[in-house]
Amino acid sequence: MKARINRITVEICQGDTLSVSAAAVVVETDTNLSLSPYLLQKAGPDVQRACREIGWCDVGSAVITGAGWLPFERIIHAVGPRWGEGSERARLASVTMECLRLAETNRLKSLVLPAISTGPLGYPAESCARTMLTQIVNFTFEDLKHLKRIVICVTSDPILQAFQDELGQQLASLSQTSGPTQAQA
Repeated sequence: MKARINRITVEICQGDTLSVSAAAVVVETDTNLSLSPYLLQKAGPDVQRACREIGWCDVGSAVITGAGWLPFERIIHAVGPRWGEGSERARLASVTMECLRLAETNRLKSLVLPAISTGPLGYPAESCARTMLTQIVNFTFEDLKHLKRIVICVTSDPILQAFQDELGQQLASLSQTSGPTQAQA
């Protein structure tokens, strides 16, 4: 599914975020900025070294590093909330917005994000979709100079459906409030 909101293209797809063509990729991590074995194998030791130098990132925040061996300009490391730990929605909204800001301030033209905090962290797909897409849609109203394309790449059919349904609802709401020029599917 693809939509144009203001001057930004928002896409939703299913697959591996590391296989999507974009200037930057968002990867989920913990507060210690640990790399998964899969990411370490794909990105190499320079990314791990950069994460060690940064050392720490709070839940609901993100940091940016080089991409190592990956075909991206940068990697944004996002620390999403665990469902049930408190203030999950605010922290997910915060980390989503931080990823978008980092992409824009680092002059990146495109960004691929996962469905942050779903899966092992237990965040419900529908709530994740609503929170992340609300932040993304709101961000399209900023005075953006660089970011032109945002891709949300999810891992399963139920999460894909949740994001597609939510984007459809948000597009319908935008069409009613701001007219068809603001959002087009």
